[in-house]
Amino acid sequence: MKDIEKAIGAHALWMSELRQAILDARPGIEVGGIRADDQCDFGQWLYGSRLSAADRMTESYQEVRRLHAEFHDLAALVVERAAAGRIVDAYALLYDEYVTMSGRLALAMRAWQQRLLQGLE
Repeated sequence: MKDIEKAIGAHALWMSELRQAILDARPGIEVGGIRADDQCDFGQWLYGSRLSAADRMTESYQEVRRLHAEFHDLAALVVERAAAGRIVDAYALLYDEYVTMSGRLALAMRAWQQRLLQGLE
């Protein structure tokens, strides 16, 4: 549950990192590491061995995993647009779909955390 709390904070920091990435973007920037949802600390926990097979079968886990992957896809898309010189498009995506996705992910993580605390999962 601490991992979920840390992840919510860490993913909130991505917003400022993406703003900086838009400013620093250059053609040919590699976004594979951004898109990979198993590379951040939370992704390593989410896909790692600390969660049981039963944990992975829960609806909450499946929802968080799906949203987390979408979150990383959108972050990569923001950087790709910036690298292609589409700065306005990158900012538009960041402040629209990305912000929405970030909120959806945080809510799903909080709901999962609450279910775990209540012993429902």
